[in-house]
Amino acid sequence: MDIQLKRTDSNIFGVFGELLDSENNKLFVTLEHAYYNPDKTYFAKIPVGKWKCVRGLHRLDGMLNHFETFEITGIPNHSGLLFHWGNYNCDSEGCILLGDKIAQNGAEKMITNSKISFNKFMELQDGVDEFWLSIG
Repeated sequence: MDIQLKRTDSNIFGVFGELLDSENNKLFVTLEHAYYNPDKTYFAKIPVGKWKCVRGLHRLDGMLNHFETFEITGIPNHSGLLFHWGNYNCDSEGCILLGDKIAQNGAEKMITNSKISFNKFMELQDGVDEFWLSIG
């Protein structure tokens, strides 16, 4: 299933968005690491565009075992950008984290139920080896 990422907010706590299906139904909320621009705005590593996502085995820093996920490929000057779980800006170095809602934890913005959301995402892509991600 091809999907779309619609970014909704960017700030010191991350780049937040919604992952939509081909009929614009919201599947998940997203969080990407926010990088600071000299103009005092924040941006994500993955630029606006259409990107091929390929299934494979990957391992995050600090993990002992590989896990199955999708890599967002073709990003200029970057590789290893994945869909995975995590709740905070610091849980990503540019990857797309998946959750079910955006929440406030003290002063910090985050996403919730990330591992459950990631598992649901992988179930939705059952039998799919690659798909297209449009970011607008």
